[in-house]
Amino acid sequence: METIEIELTRIFIKVVQQGSFSKASKLLKIPKSTVSKAIARLERETGTKLLLRTTRSQTLTASGRAFYETCLEPLQILEDAQKSLFGQDAIVAGKIKITAPEDLGTHVVAPIIGELSQLHEKLSFELQYTNQLIDLVKEGFDFAIRIGTLKQSGLKAKRIGEVTLIPVAAPSYLEKRAKISIPQDLLKHDCLSISAGNLVQRWDLKNKSQTAKIMVNVKVESNQMTSLLQVAVAGGGVALVPSYLCKNELQQKKLVRLLPGWHSVGMPVSLVSPVSMTSSARLKLVSDKVFTATQKTLSEIL
Repeated sequence: METIEIELTRIFIKVVQQGSFSKASKLLKIPKSTVSKAIARLERETGTKLLLRTTRSQTLTASGRAFYETCLEPLQILEDAQKSLFGQDAIVAGKIKITAPEDLGTHVVAPIIGELSQLHEKLSFELQYTNQLIDLVKEGFDFAIRIGTLKQSGLKAKRIGEVTLIPVAAPSYLEKRAKISIPQDLLKHDCLSISAGNLVQRWDLKNKSQTAKIMVNVKVESNQMTSLLQVAVAGGGVALVPSYLCKNELQQKKLVRLLPGWHSVGMPVSLVSPVSMTSSARLKLVSDKVFTATQKTLSEIL
């Protein structure tokens, strides 16, 4: 079996990460024609189609995806080893591409990235916040934060903790409505629910010794927790939101914590990556910081 040239593999990896031949050629500082010829040669020598190209997009074949996932980590290690020849500081450089759910990304990840940006001048970041499940390999992401049970895949994963939701409402709303002493009292109230699975109509709550499943009266439904929080602050009803999200509003007395000791059943939160998060200095640095800060935030149940 013939050995594939490392440079051909490197060009292929960059094409996948950048999403196009043009962007890869700019990154590598070589002509686009050289990139195209390298991919064609790689496919010819291996006898395997790796990329399906149209005028507007490119897609990995099953073989191309498997080859990419196998080569990505070793190539990263090799590139970092080469950088280390020119000084240790040069390793912590380049772009880190991260995706996370909207609310968690905005309120938890963004401040962390702000700190890292100040400390490491040679690092740059691309952040994409969405509640949709993104293909990390196809879209070239370094890692993602995901909420919920992970499906089986080739991704490397680290469990961060759990996100829990607590019931809150504005004083202006509570003044006009019946008192809430037990979870069943929520049946008499206007509730603000996230558009996700069972949580829309049914709130599953628990404390140290009991559980309660409440079929709530949904007044407002939204796909974004921050939106529900603002509706609650304006007196729109009772919201079930992450404790980290409403911390400031509780401290400022814009919201009141209802049913102390009760909260939702926890949803797992994980850090996932196509490669080992220790495969490069920059990835280890950023993933460790994101992991530690997110874990601390999630552990603060009010």
